[in-house]
Amino acid sequence: MTPKQDSHAGLRTRLWLRRNINPLLERGSRLLAPTAWLQGREVVFQGIVHRELDRLDIRDTPFYPLRSAATYSYLYLLLRAAQELPELKILELGAGQSTQLLDRLAQRFPLVCTTLEHDAGWQQRVQGQVGGEVLHAPLLDAKVQGFTGPVYDASVLASDRRFNMLLVDGPRSSRRRSRWGCLQFIEQRLESEFLIIFDDAERPGEIDTIAATLRMLDAKGQAYRTNLVRSVNSQFLIATEAFDVALRF
Repeated sequence: MTPKQDSHAGLRTRLWLRRNINPLLERGSRLLAPTAWLQGREVVFQGIVHRELDRLDIRDTPFYPLRSAATYSYLYLLLRAAQELPELKILELGAGQSTQLLDRLAQRFPLVCTTLEHDAGWQQRVQGQVGGEVLHAPLLDAKVQGFTGPVYDASVLASDRRFNMLLVDGPRSSRRRSRWGCLQFIEQRLESEFLIIFDDAERPGEIDTIAATLRMLDAKGQAYRTNLVRSVNSQFLIATEAFDVALRF
C-alpha cells in the first residue's frame, strides 16, 4: 500500500493547533501539575548523570539522590562544572554525596574541593570516604548583614585562602534567611571571578539569602549574571564573566 502523501494544505490545521494551542497546554501543565513537570525534568537529569558517570568510569561510589541528599540536577551541575570550567578551587558548605562526587572528579580534572561540615560525626564519616579536605567547622552565632544566625566557624580555614566556586548546601535550612552565614564567605573568601551555586533555591529561606547576596554584590559594583535550574530541587547560579558559561549548563 502506497503511503499517503502529506502536504501543507493537509497539515495546515495541525500546524495551527500546535503553534497556538500547544504552548497554552504546556504552560497549563506547569501551572496545574508542577510536581509532575519537575519530576520529569529530574528524570532527564538522572539519565545524563548516569551516562556521564559511566563515561568517566565512576562506578565505585553509590549515589542515592533521596530525602536531603543532592538531587540529580545538582549532581549534573557539578559534573558539567568539573569538566568545562578551569582550575576550580571549591568551597563547599555542607558535606554529603556531592562531596563524594567532587572527590572522584578531582581525580580526573583540575579541581580542589574543601568542605565545611558542622556535625563532627558526619564530618568524620565523609572524610573517611574521600581524599579531599572535609573540615569540622562548628556553627557559631554571628551577626552577618544585620541578622544573627548560625555561621560556619571560618577560623578552620587559613586566613589567606580564597575560592572561585562556592556551593551553598548547608547547614540545615530554616524558614527565613536560610544558610545566611554563607554571606560571610561570599564577602570575604571569593576571588574576583567566581561561580556560586545555591541548592534548594525554591525554598523561601534560601530565596531570602539569594536576594541578600545579589544586594551585596550590587552594592560592591560587582558585575554578574544569574540562572535558575529547575527540578524537584532547584539551583540558583551566580556567575561573573569568567564563569559565564556555567549559566548555559
